[in-house]
Amino acid sequence: MFKRTKVTDGTATGQGPDAENWDGKEVGFRKKSKVPGVMITQYIEKLPEGKSHPDFTRKPIALTIQEGKFAFFKAIVTGDPKPTVVWSRNNGDVSDPARYQSKYDPNSNEHTFEMPHVKPDQADTYKCFAKNEYGQAMVTVVLNVIEVGFKMTKAPQQQAEVANCNFKKVLKRRSKVVPKAEEPEKKEGEIDPKFWELLMSADKKDYERICAEFGVTDFRWMLKKLNEMKREREEEQAEFVKNLSDLKPIHINADGTASFELEFDLLDPSSSIYLYKDGEMIPYTKELGDKMKHCLRKVGRKYIFSMRDLMPEDAGFYQLDVEDVNMFSTDFKMVDFLVKIQEVKAMEREDAVFECVISAPLSKLMWFGKNMPLEQGDKYDIEVSEDKLIHRLVVKDCMVVDKGIYAACAGIKSCNAWLVVEADKGAPKGKKTARKTTRAGGSGTDLQKVAQEQQQILDKEREERKEKIKAAREAAAEAAAAEEPEKTADSGAGKDKGAAVKVERIDKTSVAATTTVAGDSGSGHSAGKASGGAKQDGSHADAGGGHSAGKASGGARKDGSIADAGGGHSAGKASGGAKQDGSHADAGGGHSAGKASGGAKQDGSPADAGGGHSAGKASGGAKQDGSHADAGGGHSAGKASGGAKQDGSHADAGGGHSAGKASGGAKQDGSHADAGGGHSAGKASGGAKQDGSHADAGGGHSAGKASGGAKQDGSHADAGGGHSAGKASGGAKQDGSHADAGGGHSAGKASGGAKQDGSHADAGGGHSAGKASGGAKQDGSLADAGGHSAEEASGGARQDEPLADAGGEPGITSGLSDIHAIRGQPAELTVKMNTDCDGAWFKDGEPLKSGGGISITKDANIHKLTIHSCRDTDSGLLRFVSGDLSTEGRITVGDVPEFDEDDLHKFSKPVIVRVGQNAAFKMPFQPQESLTVSWFKDGTELKDGGGVKIVREPNHSRLLLRDCLRSDSGEIKIQLKNPFGAVEATSQLIVLDRPGPPEGPVETVETTSSVIEIKWNPPKDDGGSAVTNYIIERQERGHSLWTKLGDVSAEKTSFRDRNVTHGKKYSYRIYAENPQGLSDSLETADSIMAGIMILSGPPGKPKVVSTSKTCINLTWTPPEDDKGVPIIGYQVEKRKKDTNQWLALNAINEPIEDVNYAVKDVTEGAEYEFRVSAINESGAGDASPPSAMACAKNPNMRPCFKDPEDFLVVRAGNSVRVKISYEAEPPPHITWLKDDEPIAPWINVINTEGMSQLVIPSSKRSDSAIYTIKAKNSVGEAFFDVEVRVTDEPKCPGPVELEQTVYGKVAVSWVPSPDQELDDRLYYVVSQHDSNTRMWKTVADRLFANTYTAHNILPGIEYHFRVYAKNDMGLSDPSQSPTWGANSNRVPISSNGVSSMEISFERPPSILVPLKVHTPPKGYQLYMTCAVRGCPTPNVSWYLNNTCINSDKNYYITNSCGVCSMYILRVRENDGGEYRVVAVNSLGKAECSTKLTVRD
Repeated sequence: MFKRTKVTDGTATGQGPDAENWDGKEVGFRKKSKVPGVMITQYIEKLPEGKSHPDFTRKPIALTIQEGKFAFFKAIVTGDPKPTVVWSRNNGDVSDPARYQSKYDPNSNEHTFEMPHVKPDQADTYKCFAKNEYGQAMVTVVLNVIEVGFKMTKAPQQQAEVANCNFKKVLKRRSKVVPKAEEPEKKEGEIDPKFWELLMSADKKDYERICAEFGVTDFRWMLKKLNEMKREREEEQAEFVKNLSDLKPIHINADGTASFELEFDLLDPSSSIYLYKDGEMIPYTKELGDKMKHCLRKVGRKYIFSMRDLMPEDAGFYQLDVEDVNMFSTDFKMVDFLVKIQEVKAMEREDAVFECVISAPLSKLMWFGKNMPLEQGDKYDIEVSEDKLIHRLVVKDCMVVDKGIYAACAGIKSCNAWLVVEADKGAPKGKKTARKTTRAGGSGTDLQKVAQEQQQILDKEREERKEKIKAAREAAAEAAAAEEPEKTADSGAGKDKGAAVKVERIDKTSVAATTTVAGDSGSGHSAGKASGGAKQDGSHADAGGGHSAGKASGGARKDGSIADAGGGHSAGKASGGAKQDGSHADAGGGHSAGKASGGAKQDGSPADAGGGHSAGKASGGAKQDGSHADAGGGHSAGKASGGAKQDGSHADAGGGHSAGKASGGAKQDGSHADAGGGHSAGKASGGAKQDGSHADAGGGHSAGKASGGAKQDGSHADAGGGHSAGKASGGAKQDGSHADAGGGHSAGKASGGAKQDGSHADAGGGHSAGKASGGAKQDGSLADAGGHSAEEASGGARQDEPLADAGGEPGITSGLSDIHAIRGQPAELTVKMNTDCDGAWFKDGEPLKSGGGISITKDANIHKLTIHSCRDTDSGLLRFVSGDLSTEGRITVGDVPEFDEDDLHKFSKPVIVRVGQNAAFKMPFQPQESLTVSWFKDGTELKDGGGVKIVREPNHSRLLLRDCLRSDSGEIKIQLKNPFGAVEATSQLIVLDRPGPPEGPVETVETTSSVIEIKWNPPKDDGGSAVTNYIIERQERGHSLWTKLGDVSAEKTSFRDRNVTHGKKYSYRIYAENPQGLSDSLETADSIMAGIMILSGPPGKPKVVSTSKTCINLTWTPPEDDKGVPIIGYQVEKRKKDTNQWLALNAINEPIEDVNYAVKDVTEGAEYEFRVSAINESGAGDASPPSAMACAKNPNMRPCFKDPEDFLVVRAGNSVRVKISYEAEPPPHITWLKDDEPIAPWINVINTEGMSQLVIPSSKRSDSAIYTIKAKNSVGEAFFDVEVRVTDEPKCPGPVELEQTVYGKVAVSWVPSPDQELDDRLYYVVSQHDSNTRMWKTVADRLFANTYTAHNILPGIEYHFRVYAKNDMGLSDPSQSPTWGANSNRVPISSNGVSSMEISFERPPSILVPLKVHTPPKGYQLYMTCAVRGCPTPNVSWYLNNTCINSDKNYYITNSCGVCSMYILRVRENDGGEYRVVAVNSLGKAECSTKLTVRD
């Protein structure tokens, strides 16, 4: 029970400001808080500086808690001065310290309001006030308390509240689905309320499944009632919500939680939302997150309910209500795995199958592969059987990467298994093998058998529910119908065994014919069971004449006997009363459909239970002496049997008109009393006497089986005259003979018995709707079969008589059967008798007459009932009665399935797909019972499986054909079939594909020297769309290239090729094209030649002009006879010595136009001979005689050098490589000299073909010399000199001196560089700087002297000179001259004691912009810069890995106004490393560095 908070507008005790604590200042200015839901009142308009009104930074959170738990609210307030916090509630006092406690924590600044052991009456709306002198803040919070258990004080309290008109407390929250603990005992067949709640929240496609689950089969009734309930529910929902949509039932998520969701808008945002499970309210939270199991959160319009930590007990029926109205209901079921998935070992490119069986139908399982959810697609197939119990996952085209753990999840239950993929060892390396068509895996068990067993269990439970519902409805219908008042009469109507009883009874369930029967136990017309009683001496009294639909039995008298219960016509239970002497009064003559029994006499004997007209059971009572009173004359639909006497014999159970079983009793001597004359729909058989014989079972009119008894001597009593719908047969005597089985009116089979001597008794007179045949005697003859049968009446065949007589009493030759009639159409029921007799028609027990759309006619022995226009009310059980005979059949009125015209029109449109695509068909229809949906393709029914997927939903069916082929084109038909008929809808599936190849063979229509015409036939299959054109390609013989000639229209199937060369042969291939693409080609079988072939004569014998090791030059003369056809070129062939194969050096389509040719495809030292053929338009003619053998080698020649370099400069320390190429034949001997002397041992000489190389690994200045190469062979010799100079950067010159010789000229002299004597190629460069231009310029270059005269030296200008030494490696550092100019000759001027401030601009070097990191690719250019300043101007040096690179030619280095740059044209691998820039002047030093990484 859930205690809801009641929100009222009044102020109760404890609500609002206290008179003690509050001064009543509540009039002020409303302010807005940053926290939603907080109301702030400010007392003054402007707050003093640094002061503030109270506010909440954390407000209390609404709480739903179980009774007896610890409840608390927390709040944090701010304000200056510090506010005072007070708690209150709307409907009560919070002053009781045992129930309410207010606390404050100064460390966390939290105010806590605690309620230990919370009670239901504490559920309320609570308020928290925070106040200081400048204002107050207020917030409300709701506490809901869930009550536990039943409270004895509830009922009186609710009565008092009702008396006080306090209805809010009386209307407690209850779900329409009652909790299981409070669920009242359900009546048998009553429908669970959950059924309707689920239907109102479910999709229409789920109606059939829900009805099947709850055992509801009447869909019309269900839909009618559901629509009424939905209208009422929507009206109730409209009071609280609008736009209710997107109802999604509960399902398991991938994270292991379960959730359901729906969307709606609350009309009143303050409306309360409640959750129920199985009718019991469950607490949930919005803010606490993981602290509670259940959570309801809102996202926009969507409300999502979720629960975590799923357990089996979480299964149940969940509901969401807004206030008192249900919005959504869903059922959460837990299923288990009956068969789990097993480990699968598959080969590469093979499909793997995981399959399992679950305990309850589930439309979809969640499949996971390597912790990732799997969906239907190109890689995975997810299959579900029709009963939704077998689930399969197919991993298609398995590769090694697919191996891992795969899992199937059904709710909280799951199972997993490994997929092991083995590589195909037989596959060729580097090639992909073809996909295998086999499947690996499976559970290894008969899943279908397990699923069928589980389905049988589910069906059995479903059928039990259906039977209960059906029984409940029938009981309700019978209770509503008007019944005759019960009558009780004396039980003696059937006591006398010789009395005649005449009974005529017609009710709703059975119709008995008017019959007069005399005998011991006769005239028993009963649909139940009539049996004789048992006397103390062992004998049973007769049980005859009891007309009962129930059970009629004698009562018990005080003396131990049971009073007779005869003739009881009762719809209930009629029993005799109990006399004071212990006996019961007779319960006879009672017309009862229930049970009529006699009383018990004090002597222990039962009173007679005779003459009871009952549809139940009529049996004799038991006397105290052990005997039962007679149970005779009982007209019963049950069983009539004789009683058992103490001597072992049974009283006669004859004449019982029963739909049950009439059998004789057993006497103590072993014999049974006669069971004759019993008109029974059951079985009438004779009893067995103690001597082994059975009493006669004759004359029994039974729908069952009448057979004679067996006597102890082995013989059976006669079973004759039994009118039975079953089987009447004679008994078998001990001597082997059977008694006669004659005269049995049976709808079954009447046959004679077999005597021990081999003969059968006669089986005559049996009126049977079955088969009556004579028996076979041991001598081979058949007894007479005179049975009148609607099936087959034939006489038995004897050896001395071919056919026995066929004759008998009236009977039904053609009865009624169950039919289905179409609504609005006529229906006709016909009964055919073997004689002309009257009859009556009944429907559901009520007599029928002509009129009201029904016609009843009779034509001789044919009775017809015609319904002119069938309606729903015409459905029911129809019975035809004629005398003792009756037949029945049920008529059911319904409609043939039909399609909506719009849906039929849409379905009739062809579905057009491409090859390899999926084709889908969908056909909606109205849900119906007993509807069978079948799909056909070209008249053949399609079954689910393989590439065919058939989905059957209650209101539609879908057909999916996967990976369609061209052969799948055809007529697609859906058939809806029910007992009333069938309807079909057809569509066409057109699978488009490229056309088939044109039909061959290709015919040659014409061939001349200029034209070839060919012809072909259209393709057999156009691929579903018409051929648009044909494409023709041609290949010349001897060529591999196919050339497109053009295309022709689809109407034309021939082509003329006018671009042909006479004598050449061509092959053609033709393609057919449609919108889907090109077909396969049709190719000519043989090449077609243009015109007639005319070949040229042979040219002259080829001559070898010259030879070399790489080339042989040939020449020849044209052929003398060209046959009148122009020669277009020649073909040259070669043959290597000692071989027989001639190899063409040029193709026929690439002729040599001249009469000479250079053969370059030769091997040095090999010998060849050549021949030539002339080529004309017909091809290559005869070959010429072969040439003389020619060897591929160079001629002898004197050595000569090719383009050598005569001067080489190398930096000291680097390696020296001198490469000289030469030509000579034969190969020469190479010698190297240094200054005409042999070279040192450490100098390497490398000789290869055509080149010699001298290598000095690490050079020194002393290696500078003239090196001479000498090449000599048998023809001659050659020499060549190479000057190698090993040097380094020169050292700077000595001090510079300036001297003016004449006006305007200054002589500049310097001391020579120390390297001048070592390097004769060293010279000097002079640079000049003046104070006007302030730039350095070169005024002299290539000076080999140590002096230079500067011209145009002007007075008043300062000049500076620099002298550099330069050689092949570069410039030296400069030598600086002294300053020359205006200040050099100026006399210092005295300041006369006045000091002046000197300004100095000198500063040490500094880095303004450092170097950056660079990572250029190999071969790219690089530009590296930095900025340096300093005064005087610093000298900048670049270093790579601590090696100066200023003079390295691979680096272009500049310094412009302090911007230092380095440029590399193409970056090499050895350019990588640490680069450093060092700036130095007289005042100091600065440097920066970076790294260069070269990428590949």
